[in-house]
Amino acid sequence: MASSDAVTFPPSVRLRTPQQFKHTFSQGSRISATLFRLHVWSGDAPTTARLGISVSKRAAAHAVERNRIRRIARESFRHRRAQLPPGDYVLLAQRDAAGASPDALRDALSALWQRACALKPAPAAPTMSARAGNDGESH
Repeated sequence: MASSDAVTFPPSVRLRTPQQFKHTFSQGSRISATLFRLHVWSGDAPTTARLGISVSKRAAAHAVERNRIRRIARESFRHRRAQLPPGDYVLLAQRDAAGASPDALRDALSALWQRACALKPAPAAPTMSARAGNDGESH
């Protein structure tokens, strides 16, 4: 059974470390909606879209509910990953996500991915510091 890389969720497209999550939170743009909040960082990002998901106990009290939200989010990301600009995406579930139907979750995620595609890329990091022009001068 051969599967296309576009519809899988291999480790290379997952955010795994706390540092990756923190960097996306601190440097990225935020898109808010009723059921989810999405943080997007596209600066020095990898060549593909990568996803991290956080569903807290505050958002969904029961593990079954948290797992359902994560499963639907992963499925949605797998199908949209090829259209998303390269970058790191961290998806946070809001409290209303716990009681939402699967179709409502999919619709909310689809709208978020569409809004993420419309974001302008983050500016590239400067290659030289502002003081670099003065370093060679002597008076």
